[in-house]
Amino acid sequence: MDDPAVSAASGTSAGSVVSGGETIDVHVHLTAGHTETLLETLDEAGVDRAVVLATPHLDPTISEPGMSGYRRANATVMAAAAAFPERLVAFLAVDLGVTDPAYVAEQLDAGACGVKLYQGHRALHERPLDDPLHHPMFRLLERRRVPVLLHVNTVRFRDELDRLLARFPGLNVVCAHMCGSRTDLDRLASIMADHPTLLFDTSLGSGVHGATGLANLEAHRDQILAMIARAPERFLFGSDLVTSGRAPEAKDEWRAHVTANRSFLTESRFRFWRQGAGSIGMTIEDYRGLALDEPLRSRLLATNARRWLGACLSPRAGAAATTGSRSHRRGLPTHRATTRELRSPPPHPHHVALPRPR
Repeated sequence: MDDPAVSAASGTSAGSVVSGGETIDVHVHLTAGHTETLLETLDEAGVDRAVVLATPHLDPTISEPGMSGYRRANATVMAAAAAFPERLVAFLAVDLGVTDPAYVAEQLDAGACGVKLYQGHRALHERPLDDPLHHPMFRLLERRRVPVLLHVNTVRFRDELDRLLARFPGLNVVCAHMCGSRTDLDRLASIMADHPTLLFDTSLGSGVHGATGLANLEAHRDQILAMIARAPERFLFGSDLVTSGRAPEAKDEWRAHVTANRSFLTESRFRFWRQGAGSIGMTIEDYRGLALDEPLRSRLLATNARRWLGACLSPRAGAAATTGSRSHRRGLPTHRATTRELRSPPPHPHHVALPRPR
């Protein structure tokens, strides 16, 4: 018999499961040595495909500071995507103003799909996003219509984002974490109005940032539902999972994290970290999800990602997503996240991690 104290991460009661249908996670940070465990996690969380992001500043095998180790991080995601082309899509990291655009072009020709830009994070922000040093890279990305996942703190750097998109209007950008506006949906609405072609992922983040953002979204549930209903083509599912080396419990925590981010869109109730009052730390509590109906659910979970990623998803890969033909299992019932699995926040939430000192 199910323990009533252990609620499902993805539903209203013990034993409930996330409904089927294709799911593409556009925001997964893959570090070295964790490809197989990630695939098992995706299987158990009901995720068919994932965009794997090179993440040099959070990879413990990379000693270079900040973005300096981008080539090694890129090699990790390129190898993973080459080994599992029907499951994983490689996004490169670059050191804006340093990385040669010719190198990026070579990697794109070799099978990379897109680029993840971290320089809008305040800890990795060395110069304005629209700095002239960055223009050659943005010209390449715009000319080739490369999918770009951009992390930008729009409290601090909104004006830089505005200038960047005005100068390079053809950029194919998804702005992560609802463009850094999970705690201010009026700001998100303003960004959406100012940039009609800009897309947004729904990743909640980790630790206190994820809990604070989710609490605000829950408090303004009707507002975010209305925003999605007005422009459903502009939102894409992402989990912001950061793989780590904490074994053996790592996979349980990863699965719970991915499941909670998906359940925010699909379920009426789910469990995730919540910031306690006063001196109380993080606790695992129930949240009210959006429980999106069709066709909104399918658009956010897969259709919009397929449109954004375009040719990166081959017809053969698409067929695999619907037939279940792949080396790892798919379509398993969503695992119920137990309190043990959610016992502690992920160790490397990239929202708060600082680059190693230069």
